[in-house]
Amino acid sequence: KKESKKVLSLIKKAKKILLSLHVSPDVDSLTSTLSMNLVLKRMGKKTRIISYSQIPPKLLEYAGHDEIEIADFSKVNFSEFDLFIALDSAQERMITRSPYPKEFPENFKIINIDHHITNNKYADLNFVYPFSSTAELLYWLFKDWGTKIDKELADLLFRGIMTDTGGFQYPMTSSKTFSAASQLIEKGASLNEAVLFSLRSFNFKTLKYWGKILNNMQIDESGKFIWSKITAEERKELGVDPTEIEGAASLFAPVVKGTEFGIILNEESGNLIRGSLRSRANFDVSKIAVELGGGGHKQAAGFSLEMPILEAEKKILEVVRKYI
Repeated sequence: KKESKKVLSLIKKAKKILLSLHVSPDVDSLTSTLSMNLVLKRMGKKTRIISYSQIPPKLLEYAGHDEIEIADFSKVNFSEFDLFIALDSAQERMITRSPYPKEFPENFKIINIDHHITNNKYADLNFVYPFSSTAELLYWLFKDWGTKIDKELADLLFRGIMTDTGGFQYPMTSSKTFSAASQLIEKGASLNEAVLFSLRSFNFKTLKYWGKILNNMQIDESGKFIWSKITAEERKELGVDPTEIEGAASLFAPVVKGTEFGIILNEESGNLIRGSLRSRANFDVSKIAVELGGGGHKQAAGFSLEMPILEAEKKILEVVRKYI
């Protein structure tokens, strides 16, 4: 409660506040940012939301997405703002792929609100706790503030929790997570709409993409992990946009009996490779992700590399095999 009051105090002092989605935003990033923006505007604050990456088409269904500007954090005129709130961003490189600014105006403060265990605490105030999702963390934060949570806010927070827990399947899901979800439903969040959106609204082309992922899948000779990769050319042949490929790692990487984890590699464009790791049980994939320049949770983590996909695959396998 002491830390939550510090967050509220900095917000109350600020007149204009900058918010940012993380690079390649997911549902938790979007719903957390839109939720905070909604609360700030109801407090009478002026806000601006930016995103380094384009917003995936599926996320454009959310009310409030039209307030998001595609802009690079490193090029923002910080003198226009009193406060920056980074949500769901474990490291600076999740905010911008450009060099992170080394200096800010004297009166410009940064709050880091996140749930990842790999968070490197880069802000003036770090509100970082290992909840299931940043959306869940925000729910308890807003509750501590005495914020009125109506249906609009409840739906945003509930969907963030629903997606980041994989429908309440992932190990970070706790009794508090279920309590938050239950209370949000009581406040008007629609379980049916969240399930349809999060778990039952995939494009047919996305299913074809999943088929390619399964067809390309390999198991390491150790039997400890599986991996699959898909090239930009393969994805282009399927007509799948890079922003529509989320979900394959969670669906397939951690499901093979006898293995400890799985890896899905996507060649997005040029030499940009995005990797997703998922653990079956207690294997800590975040250590692998950190060594490869990324981060995340013990059971779910990710990273990005800029190199040809075959070279990236070789490097990744060399790193991974050190941990088995």
